[in-house]
Amino acid sequence: MTARAVVVLVTISRPTVNTFHSLHTYLEQSFAFASQTLSGGLAKRLFSAVLLGIICVFGFSYVLPAPTESPTVASPTRHVHWPTWRDVHPTHLYPLPLHATLEQRLATWRNAPGIGWEPADFVAWNLQTCSDVIPNHNKDLIAKASLIWAVMNSTAILTHRENMASYIEGMKREGAFDTRSHVVHGGRGYVGEGRGMVFTAGNVDTLKRVVYTLKLVRKYYDSQLPAAIFHFASERPADDDPIRKELAELGAKLVQINRSKDAGRTKNYHLKAQAIVEAEWAEVLYLDSDNFPTQAPELYFEQPNYKRLGAMFWVDYWKTSASNPIWHIIGVQCRDEWEQEAGQIVIDKRRHLDAMLLSQYLLLNWEYWYYFSDGDKDVFRFSFLALRKRWALPGRYVGAAGLPSGTASGSFCSHTMQQYDNAGRPAFVHYNLLKQIPSGVGRGFSWGRTKQVMSYPTPPLRPITREEFSKAQLNATDKWWEAESRSSRVQERYRLYPYPDVGGPDVVRGPNDVEADMLANAKDDGKAIQPATLEVRRRAALERGMRPFFHGGVVSALCIDFNWDDPYGKPREANTVGTPPDKTAPNELGIDWGVSPLEIVQWTSDDRLRDLEQRVYDEGFVPNAVGF
Repeated sequence: MTARAVVVLVTISRPTVNTFHSLHTYLEQSFAFASQTLSGGLAKRLFSAVLLGIICVFGFSYVLPAPTESPTVASPTRHVHWPTWRDVHPTHLYPLPLHATLEQRLATWRNAPGIGWEPADFVAWNLQTCSDVIPNHNKDLIAKASLIWAVMNSTAILTHRENMASYIEGMKREGAFDTRSHVVHGGRGYVGEGRGMVFTAGNVDTLKRVVYTLKLVRKYYDSQLPAAIFHFASERPADDDPIRKELAELGAKLVQINRSKDAGRTKNYHLKAQAIVEAEWAEVLYLDSDNFPTQAPELYFEQPNYKRLGAMFWVDYWKTSASNPIWHIIGVQCRDEWEQEAGQIVIDKRRHLDAMLLSQYLLLNWEYWYYFSDGDKDVFRFSFLALRKRWALPGRYVGAAGLPSGTASGSFCSHTMQQYDNAGRPAFVHYNLLKQIPSGVGRGFSWGRTKQVMSYPTPPLRPITREEFSKAQLNATDKWWEAESRSSRVQERYRLYPYPDVGGPDVVRGPNDVEADMLANAKDDGKAIQPATLEVRRRAALERGMRPFFHGGVVSALCIDFNWDDPYGKPREANTVGTPPDKTAPNELGIDWGVSPLEIVQWTSDDRLRDLEQRVYDEGFVPNAVGF
């Protein structure tokens, strides 16, 4: 009896269905054995004592977390149970290695945190990293989706997780990853070869805007990159429509997708992922029809962080709420980072077709998934996170480009998202609100200036030491030591668990080679998920104070603007010339929190922007239109 008990006590480790079955079988056999060899009273007392010991050991095994190793790629098995969110390994924040297989990525996702958790438990876990996103969270999405989120239980959430993973597996079985022949050429694969530009456009307004963009890149940037314009069957131009000839002369072809267009919507951008997937090229520059590049499109494929990671996205003005169930579905703790805007995407399908297929799955069911992503824009980010992938980011936060003067609702009116390249220089002019201004814009009155965050500003103060801070007896002690304490914890994580694929422990990438994990979850010390240089950390810390907002839209144009919220005082406007600091709150990055990092720059001072307005109007540009 004693020997049999020892065997069970040694072999039982963590509760599973098989463990419970084995324990039940063992208890039945042991009781029969004891009854045959011992007297009834003694048998019961001895058996009860052994049973109590087993239950105690088993119970402690359940309550205490199982020992975990430094995280590795999960094997292709399903549903490993995590007891609670308090037991998740600290490197759950890390992506998988760049060389991880699809099977490994899907296995890791299926076994990710959240199995057996109630939605409220996941939200509580999210608040550890996203308690500060409330000033910038996407209020419009929360307003329309909160009731949908509230009725989701853990079964529904994990069913979504499984369905999404199974879709990618199904596409693989159908040959989607076959590199030998693309579907355009009669094959089964979607990887493709070469490079090209992809647009989605169909009605007259959107097709004409694509024409303006193509004229810009062909005539002024001397680009020869081929282009394809994807559209619904109902949007097919007539065979004798002059725009067909015009597009052909500009090196673009129309591609029809046999899906029904939703007649009740003017924004039909749920076609975007499918257009990227079905494009015949391996490397794709996707552009919305209302987006002007500021240089030859070929150059976007040469950015070092894109070449290293195979994907580059650009940020939006908002952040995703900790209460959004998408975090539970993808098994990723909420990330304090900017959402994406998908007006431009650079992607290598040889490395990321799986994520594009997952994005396609979400957009094929867009009526539902728009409750989790405000439109199409964040399905790409969520797909990358679900598969534990990494992506490149530009060298500067999104700028707000706008009218040369103010409007009735404010002194600064932006209608354009100005996006930047890896080095922080203007790269795209995404005029998503300009086309909604009914009147008053035209040549010389469309653009003129941009409000932006200074690109890696030199610290106005040198970094202060701990001893100097103590001697100064300044009034930010709690904030300082909180940051220092977190800084020590993050540094310890970096030391114990190196970030994967950075090139070695001494490789810390700088401001021209930024990726998302170098900014995500940063606090006042600027330390994020992935180590970065002081310049990047300073950027990450300063971006936490960005506060975008809308104004106008009733008696004047709908405008977007932003201020910077000094964490030690009141919000501050941009410095058009520069104002001297009126107070200091030193920190290890040397940031003077009393000086706004915003600036307003004139387009006439930038080589890439100076002539852009004149050029597009010379090609017939019309800013006002109803199509998207």
